[in-house]
Amino acid sequence: MEEQQKTGEELFDKLSQEKKQRRRKRLRRVIIIVAVIFAALVMVVSHLRKNVDARFAATQKDVQSYTVAPGTIHTLVSGSGVLEQVDEEDVTVPAGVEVDEVIAEAGDVVAKGDLLAKVDMASVVDTLSSTQDQIKTLDKKINSAKSDTASTSVTTSVGGRVKKIYAQVGDNVVSSVTENGALALLSVDGCMAVDFESDSCARGDAVTVTLSDGTAVEGTVESATLGTVTVLVTDNGPALDEQVTVADAAGKTLGTGKLYIHSPVAVTGYVGTVKSISCKENANVTAGSTLMTLRDTKTSANFDALLRQRQDLEDTLTGLLTIYRDGAVLASQDGLVTSVEYDEDTATSATETQILTLYPQKQMTVTISIDETDILSLKEGQEAQVTVSSVSDDAFTGSVTSISKAADTSTGVTRYSAEVTLDREEGMLVGMTADVDVRIEGTENALIPSESKTGIQVMSINLLLENETDPVIWRGPVISGVVQQFWTDVLWNCDYLFVDMPPGTGDVSLSVFQSIPLDGIIIVASPQDLVGMVVEKAVKMAEMMNVPIVGLVENMSYVACPDCGKKIYLFGEGKTAQAAAAHNLPLLAEMPIDPALASLTDAGSIEDFQGDWLKTVADRLAEK
Repeated sequence: MEEQQKTGEELFDKLSQEKKQRRRKRLRRVIIIVAVIFAALVMVVSHLRKNVDARFAATQKDVQSYTVAPGTIHTLVSGSGVLEQVDEEDVTVPAGVEVDEVIAEAGDVVAKGDLLAKVDMASVVDTLSSTQDQIKTLDKKINSAKSDTASTSVTTSVGGRVKKIYAQVGDNVVSSVTENGALALLSVDGCMAVDFESDSCARGDAVTVTLSDGTAVEGTVESATLGTVTVLVTDNGPALDEQVTVADAAGKTLGTGKLYIHSPVAVTGYVGTVKSISCKENANVTAGSTLMTLRDTKTSANFDALLRQRQDLEDTLTGLLTIYRDGAVLASQDGLVTSVEYDEDTATSATETQILTLYPQKQMTVTISIDETDILSLKEGQEAQVTVSSVSDDAFTGSVTSISKAADTSTGVTRYSAEVTLDREEGMLVGMTADVDVRIEGTENALIPSESKTGIQVMSINLLLENETDPVIWRGPVISGVVQQFWTDVLWNCDYLFVDMPPGTGDVSLSVFQSIPLDGIIIVASPQDLVGMVVEKAVKMAEMMNVPIVGLVENMSYVACPDCGKKIYLFGEGKTAQAAAAHNLPLLAEMPIDPALASLTDAGSIEDFQGDWLKTVADRLAEK
């Protein structure tokens, strides 16, 4: 079946060229390959090229094996902005700090950490204590400030199915969360679960779960340990806390229990009153979807002003702590001293005192907008990857240097700004577009996919087995859960992700359509008489799930005679073209049986294969 898993290989050459012309993202396109006759479950990520001369040159190579390793998957906060010149830095000391001597002179080129001025440390200590007292007093004012403000949105940071909405219009958010533990609950792995006591089950057993209304659904035993059995069913339909009965294949009752969410995510962390609800129970939502809007967010008319005052005090405290730590005023960065402002004859410690002006010649900044759900995860000093596509496809390293405390609600959506600073590189100009990724957290034991010699990433169920020859005897819900793990837990780094589906329109296909944001599907058929019927099933399912169809590909269409080039139709001339015409879909390719393809696949050298049958597919995907 390996050759069937690789029906999209030569299109990746075209896609890789498109990739170089656009910004590199962690993941840009998700395409489903639905094989209506033959297929195997596998995920393939593109980075392919053609670089051999002979089509049949690799027939004697050994089979190449791959393994999957655990690793860490990270969450990114991303945004875009334009490059800006770093402003000149006014080097100052806070009010209350006495300057003993300015060391630097105008025209000096200084490095980060160089001595600029000496100060009286006793005055620094006194000012530190006074500033801390001011912050405590201001915090009391902030905590007592309350009034109505504009509505804000409750969004979800992950995709999944809404299984329970606790809050109703008019409810106080804090009260709802206190009473129920959440505003809403989401299922993120496509499964509901039920536990009961039984000694008659084993992991992987197929069972029947009867719902309270008499509906029977298929289930699978996930675990059976010490007499406690856990059964999984789909989350599309069954309700939270619904009482169900579980029976074996012969109809014998094994136990009863209440359904719960197998992998729940609670939506919490907001303040205010529910103004409207934008979702329904059992609806599937994607990451970033708005679930509710709020009013009465418990801030006062002068709340923003108080926050700005506290920010000023925090900045002062940070500067004082830096001076206290260093025992002097040191250069915070490399730069040129353009002027010295301090005059010992007129200077006074009663107000903030400017010492000199420092021009940072080697740095630029980019300001990005951050959603309120992510802003608390962002910290000053975090490393950022900045891509300036007009300069290089490679990312430059920067860091988060400032985060706004006041929100921007002018568009009706609460956003915050963050400034990222990076070293100026050759070719960088003010006004160039920059894309920023900040890694904010990591999850251990993520799956790192296998990679070929040129970076093709591959993940499949077979790569997870202890022995590659072990059969995969899993029922639909379990397989569906694994497929979703391939989406959520695999550390993909790609522009295009292809999901090669098993044949048919069963649980796996349904789970993928509902849980993964798709750009489209490619239907792959072989030249049998049944093609018309099975293609129609796949088309109807795509239409019902509102997923666009890229087109049809006919695999194993013919064999090309290596001597005369004549096409030999082993299965008869295909019916895929007729099926495509019947549904007004393009026939993208008719692929022959090619021994070189299977041989290079087995050898782990699919990059060396030559063939342009899927160029049309690549062109269609590049247009999206």
